[in-house]
Amino acid sequence: MTSVTESTWTVPTPAQLGTELAAIDLPALVGRHGTPLLVLDPARIAEQYRALRRALPDVRPYYAVKALSHRAALAAVRDEGGFFDVASPREVALVTELGVAPDRCIYTHPVKKPADVAAAVRSGIRTFVFDNEAELDKFAGLEHDVELLLRLQYRTPQALIDLSYKYGARPDEALDLLRTAQQKGLRVTGLSFHPGSQLASAEPLLQDIQHAAMLIDCLADVGVDLDVLDIGGGLPVPYDAAVPHLDSFVSAIAEEIRPLTRRGIQVISEPGRFVAAPAMLAVAGVVGVTRRGGMPWYYLDDGLYGSFSNVLSDHVHPTVYAYDAGLEERETLPSVLAGPTCDSTDVITTSAMLPAMEVGDLVVAPFMGAYTSVTACEFNGLPKATVVVV
Repeated sequence: MTSVTESTWTVPTPAQLGTELAAIDLPALVGRHGTPLLVLDPARIAEQYRALRRALPDVRPYYAVKALSHRAALAAVRDEGGFFDVASPREVALVTELGVAPDRCIYTHPVKKPADVAAAVRSGIRTFVFDNEAELDKFAGLEHDVELLLRLQYRTPQALIDLSYKYGARPDEALDLLRTAQQKGLRVTGLSFHPGSQLASAEPLLQDIQHAAMLIDCLADVGVDLDVLDIGGGLPVPYDAAVPHLDSFVSAIAEEIRPLTRRGIQVISEPGRFVAAPAMLAVAGVVGVTRRGGMPWYYLDDGLYGSFSNVLSDHVHPTVYAYDAGLEERETLPSVLAGPTCDSTDVITTSAMLPAMEVGDLVVAPFMGAYTSVTACEFNGLPKATVVVV
């Protein structure tokens, strides 16, 4: 097995976060817009996307629009000459409105409405993903307009979210599905898989690449030649604990894909979290303070139905800090952070390490760009956090 280096990407310290906050004048933003806020830095989106392209020049990254679909975020990727992974008519419209050429997009949802397929083809998108025979019928009449990637099921228990639970054909079904596609006049050009979200190490991804490479070889032996491999996403970010740095993945991935690229197989990926999460900071205000069960409870104007929807839908645990230049020097205690709705499940965390706070104080959470604004709703009539671009 390819060895992986031990370098890590760590959770920012209060001092490090304070340095970043000083550059954006957070009190002025709050004075102008109120709270809750999501502060988006498109330059960080561009930086993360460039980092991926530099680190893995032989892998073409298609940014997963579903992670953060704000216009400024998409424009940052566009301006880097980037590529896009779309999965709905609205996402197609978002990138089209920004002038992104359709040949820079792939449509990765494995199960789609026939009307959505037709609309995407009309927009100029040509590459689609499928994982079952019934899905092939949705391309009837479009045989000369599309090329397909077969999504495979590679279960990854080590991932925070197993993205093969709901989608993906078993590898032993691949040949029959490819033959069926051929019989329907459809061209399948490659394989696709996703190793799972927020990987704790590179090993599951490496194993999946190895298995997919062996499958490509086996298919070639029976006359089915493929020239694309989509290795999905999964690169982690440090919400509440250190994670492997990008450098920890790079050399191992490069070694596994080198034999494929030498054969002319194009390797692509679908990064979402890695690009989007570091680019946005959540800011919430303390609207209530009490003690329950001997612990301080702080009620915020943002919660699980808002920007912290990533706790529910994405199973992450953002680190939340008190915002005050002097607070980092004060004693911290385990504290509960509750959201603003009437729902008793709207509790962000029961173990935030915070100093004593009062109504009107602010808290901040970094790495809040992915699966936050896009999964928030307006339950209880509470508006979503305002997104401010800096």
